[in-house]
Amino acid sequence: MPYEGDGRSGARRGLRLRTLWHRCWGAVAVLLGVALIFFAGVGLTRVPDDMAEERAYRAARPCGTAVTEDCLRPVQATVRGTEIREQPKNQRYDLRLTGPGSVPREVAMGGAEPLLGHLRAGDVVTVTMWRDYATAVSKDGVTQYSDDNPEGLSLWSTAIALALFAIGLFAAYAGGHAVARAPHYAATGLPTRLGKRGMQTIFAMPCAALAGISGIWTGPVGVIVLWSALVGLLLVATRRLDTPNRGRGRHAGTHTG
Repeated sequence: MPYEGDGRSGARRGLRLRTLWHRCWGAVAVLLGVALIFFAGVGLTRVPDDMAEERAYRAARPCGTAVTEDCLRPVQATVRGTEIREQPKNQRYDLRLTGPGSVPREVAMGGAEPLLGHLRAGDVVTVTMWRDYATAVSKDGVTQYSDDNPEGLSLWSTAIALALFAIGLFAAYAGGHAVARAPHYAATGLPTRLGKRGMQTIFAMPCAALAGISGIWTGPVGVIVLWSALVGLLLVATRRLDTPNRGRGRHAGTHTG
C-alpha cells in the first residue's frame, strides 16, 4: 500500500507540474501574441507615410540652383570594392563606397551590368542621392540604377504587418487556451486542433508575401484584400482538419442504410 500511495502522490505532483508548465508557456504566448499584434498595427499606421515617400520619390527631379533632399542630387564618391555573387541561391551585387556623410558605405545594385561588374577599387563615380537613398551610380556616361529606393516600401510594410498579425493572433489564441485549460492539457496533452491552427498560420505567412508581390498593381489596400481572400480560401480548404471524421461518418451511415 505505501508504494501505491507514493505512486499516486507522484502522479499528482507530475500533473501539477504539467499544469504549471502549460500556464507558464500559455501566458508567455499571450504576451508575445499581443506584442506582435501591436507591432503589426504600428506597421500598418506607417503605410500612409511610406506611400507619401514613394510619391515624393517618383516626383523627384534633378536639383537646380537650390539643392535639397527632395531633389536628385549628384555626389562624388570613391569605390572601395565590389561583391558579385551569382550562385542561384546566393546572389549579391553590392557596391562599397567612400564619400560624404550622405553616401551609404554599401549599395545593393541588383545586377552586375551595365556598370557594377566594370568598377574597380579607386574608381571615382557619381552617386545620385535622394534623401538618404543612393538611387543610381554613374561613371563615364554609363548609369546603373540601384535597389536603394523607397519603391514598394508600403507594400512590404503591409505584407510584413499582416504576417505578424497572423502569428500574433495564433500565439494569443494558443496561449489563451493553454492558460484557461491548463489542467485539461496536463491530463490529456495538447489537442490536435492547436497543431492544425498552427499549420494554417504557417500557410497564411506566404499568402502575405504573395499578396505583397501582387500589390504592385493593387496598392496596400489591395494587399490587405487579397491576403484576406487567400486566408479565407485557406480556411475553407482546411476546414476538414477540424472535423476529420465527419465525412467518414456520413459515408458509413449511408453504407449501413
